[in-house]
Amino acid sequence: MIGAGYVGLTTAACFASIGHTVTCADIDADRIDALNDGLVPIVEAGLVELVRAGLDTGRLRFVVGAAAAVHDCEFAYLCVPTPQSPDGSADLSYIRSAAAEIGPLLPSEAIVVNKSTVPVGSTRVVEEVLGRDDVRVVSNPEFLREGSAVHDFLNPDRVVIGSDDQAAAFRVASLFDPLRAQLLITDPASAETIKYASNAFLAAKVSFVNAIANVCEAVGADVRDVLMGMSYDKRIGSEFMRPGPGFGGSCFLGDDTVLCRRGGATRLLSFAELSTEVDRVGADGWEVLAWRPGEPTAEFLAAVVFTRRDYRGDVVTVTTKMGRRITVTEDHPLVVADGIDAGSPRRLLARDVAVGDWMPIAQNGPQVAEPRGALSLLDAAAAAGIPDEKVILWASDGTRADLRVRSAGLPAVRRYEVNRLGALRLHEARQIGFVDPLARIGTVSNGTSTPVAVAVDDDFWRMVGLYLAEGWVTRDGARDRISWAFNLTKEPELVEFVADYWRRQGVKVTVREAATAMHVCISSRILAGVLTGVLDLGSNCYVKRIPDAAWDAPPAHKRALLRGLWDGDGSWSKIAGGPSVVFEYGTASARLADGMLRLLGDLGITARLRIARVAKSTVDTSWLVISGADQLENALWLFPEEERPEILSHIGAQAKRIKPTGYRRLSKNASWARVTSVARTPFEGPVYSLKVPEAGTVVTTGGLVVGQCFPKDTAALIRIAADAGYDFGLLRGVTEVNTEQFERVVAKVETAAGGALDGVTVAAWGLTFKARTDDLRMSPSLEVIGRLLARGARVRAHDPAIGAGSGHRSLEGIDVCADPYAPCEGAAVLVVLTEWDDFRRVDLSKVAGLLQRPLRVVDARNLLDPAELRKHGFQYTGIGR
Repeated sequence: MIGAGYVGLTTAACFASIGHTVTCADIDADRIDALNDGLVPIVEAGLVELVRAGLDTGRLRFVVGAAAAVHDCEFAYLCVPTPQSPDGSADLSYIRSAAAEIGPLLPSEAIVVNKSTVPVGSTRVVEEVLGRDDVRVVSNPEFLREGSAVHDFLNPDRVVIGSDDQAAAFRVASLFDPLRAQLLITDPASAETIKYASNAFLAAKVSFVNAIANVCEAVGADVRDVLMGMSYDKRIGSEFMRPGPGFGGSCFLGDDTVLCRRGGATRLLSFAELSTEVDRVGADGWEVLAWRPGEPTAEFLAAVVFTRRDYRGDVVTVTTKMGRRITVTEDHPLVVADGIDAGSPRRLLARDVAVGDWMPIAQNGPQVAEPRGALSLLDAAAAAGIPDEKVILWASDGTRADLRVRSAGLPAVRRYEVNRLGALRLHEARQIGFVDPLARIGTVSNGTSTPVAVAVDDDFWRMVGLYLAEGWVTRDGARDRISWAFNLTKEPELVEFVADYWRRQGVKVTVREAATAMHVCISSRILAGVLTGVLDLGSNCYVKRIPDAAWDAPPAHKRALLRGLWDGDGSWSKIAGGPSVVFEYGTASARLADGMLRLLGDLGITARLRIARVAKSTVDTSWLVISGADQLENALWLFPEEERPEILSHIGAQAKRIKPTGYRRLSKNASWARVTSVARTPFEGPVYSLKVPEAGTVVTTGGLVVGQCFPKDTAALIRIAADAGYDFGLLRGVTEVNTEQFERVVAKVETAAGGALDGVTVAAWGLTFKARTDDLRMSPSLEVIGRLLARGARVRAHDPAIGAGSGHRSLEGIDVCADPYAPCEGAAVLVVLTEWDDFRRVDLSKVAGLLQRPLRVVDARNLLDPAELRKHGFQYTGIGR
């Protein structure tokens, strides 16, 4: 890696992290010494850890000078600067110098890779300078966003490789094999153009948005609503649709869940689990449960663009009356209505959702008519970690003749035993192709045996529900024991149901009376594998979950599963002595509660979720509550027939039919719950996103519906076009709008200050190109500050990544302060220029005490809350608002 700057260092550390051996060279000896000590000179999330890990493993080292790095390399990446002149042309002197230095030293058949942002045709330039017929030159442009470069490298949208030599291109492509990246191999000129064209297109969107913001100010419109309305047109999209020179993506936190389908199998996964699965099997073929207002049910629709990124900033938790809540990044779109008419729901960013808005909870999910026939217990043995050699298969009477014929394929000593006993090991059965759907299997000759398959019927699902409510699995040496516990005297019918179910399967069952409960017990590693492996129900009350097989079950089987759950841990009770009643269920597993809420929703029932800590418990309990006369009547099947008349008598005794207060049925496929709180909290960690183009929504935890995620180089492309004889007038217009935007921000500061800026002190929050980096190159903040200084203003500034007294040459004339309050002391205007979340958490009362009066804020990022500022007496000016 030639060059240990932003691109070279990130690329080197990431390549080392995926198993390659990397030597990174730079001409700055002090920088190399620091890097060899694990000191990283740039701010980039996750980079320090990767550099130190690479040094520790020996896969990454740093040397002075390119010559010291390439003598035994297979690939030489050029990651040197290509400064841009005012007319957009690139200075290739660093590229030429590096190529000339390494040319004579490269091993035969090495590949030189252009990673620097270079003009079209630079691959040819490097080939000429190298002068080596046995060395190939390949273009591999970088698409790293500052602040998330490590994540972008390890989770690329695409890897672009440009070469006229296919073999060389595939060798470079092999470097990225561990990333399972989308790969595009093309010619060098196309690869080089892709980089410029991508950035220029994003710049065009930014300038367009800023122009629309200016129109909004002129006509009195709110740019946030205008852009939100535009962004949900799938031809336009939502990326970079925010005024100001930058826009980040919206995302979910890892714990929230989504119902997914791939290859015919439906699974309830957290976003973190889904991300892992997409990494493992790829992004193709996924569908997720989504919601469209005009359709009768929620539906599985194709999902694309799965992303994971590290995030540091504020997240917003929106809680509804029915206990559903979602936590997302503040710029994530949510679906809301007014609680009266849901015909045309709106999308609001999470930060703009307010108490009193209403959000949809998906109901009447996709239904399956045909039940699953049988569940193979052979799969259970594998899930329990039992090798085929340890599984005994007893043939049924009707297949003994076939077994005698097929046993000819076994060794003589085994053939005699198999025919004498009518039993063989599972690996032997597979070897001779013996299949018996009526066979029995076990792990010891005198222990519990089970049928090779069990019918998936109503009784099966009710038994599963009772296990989720009252069962557990324990390990005793090499033996697994499954147990159910029921009330000592009040639940004999449940004891009998579970025991009888398994006896009908020919399974040995023990029923015993303990001090406080009746226990139903089965000792079977294979059946434990069914419950905890194949069905993945969980082994104890804290990790229980609805089995994924239930999502593709018909309604009758979903009711049987929920009936079993309610038989075990559910109840009904009178409210304040009656006559109104509610149905309740409590569980220590949040994952189980989420699944139950979704299952009830599939059956048209909206339960309320309440979370509380009961006495002597160390974890929260999730309580599901069903209320409202109509819902209670529709859910009577949760209780035994003998209890239903009494429940109905209480409902009938009500003076009027009480409806739940937490939700309204405003549409056929959703209940709408009222927002009760919106809370902002700081968060640092991974966040996740996906896109469902057909719907624009995702059904998340508990069935709550939310909107889907939102998923420079212009001067260079203008110059490249001009050199090729084309006047790129559209892109010139983009740059003109961008330049005009800087002037408009300065004009807002000038207006706020009451006129001329000469001698006026301005406080500036933000210096870097974007938040969560320390990069000052091409910073819009510095463009604005430079214009303020040119008008005679004194500028004091703070940026969380730039230390006070920084000697960076781009900060000349700026008094850089150590905290956000120091710049405000005596300043006439405060201007917000970079979207650091730190600025949202300042003490506004303290800021108000430092600024001159009247208190004036120009928010060039629309970062701050105008209402909150006005409460503290500030005059607020934003962009397009």
